[in-house]
Amino acid sequence: MRDSSLGFTLIELMVVIVMIGVLVSMVHISQGDKRARDARQEAQVMLALMQGLREKAVLEGQEYGLRLEPEAYQQMRLQGATWQAVEAPVTLPPGVQLTLVLEGRVHRLGAGEHTPQLLWLSSDENTPFALHFESPPLRWQSLYSDGLGNPLLEASEVTDAH
Repeated sequence: MRDSSLGFTLIELMVVIVMIGVLVSMVHISQGDKRARDARQEAQVMLALMQGLREKAVLEGQEYGLRLEPEAYQQMRLQGATWQAVEAPVTLPPGVQLTLVLEGRVHRLGAGEHTPQLLWLSSDENTPFALHFESPPLRWQSLYSDGLGNPLLEASEVTDAH
């Protein structure tokens, strides 16, 4: 009788390695990119907020705006001749930031500004814009408005943001 050797054959080791690789790939695919998911969710929240601002502006006869920073935004309302914050700034999820395009040019978003860059007027008009949700150099989602009606949400092909 032959003694059976101890250990694994090369084929057995290769099969186990392939199975581990397949499982790791499945987990990665099922989780997706967290930044992309966060950007999608934040863009949907922002779209709902913008639709609400449009309705409030018309129904209340009040001017509303959004003050944007690269990693946060804040809802504002015109009180007399000055803009007042309606609520505390909302911080974007880590790894997601905003890029604003006005009149075909990228508008620099700064933390020192005290006035909104985007306006919703009681006359049912708003600032035409393109607002991108990015994790540079990747662009995940974009909101667009022509100045009339509600903005449109568009899922971007994962592209270089600049």
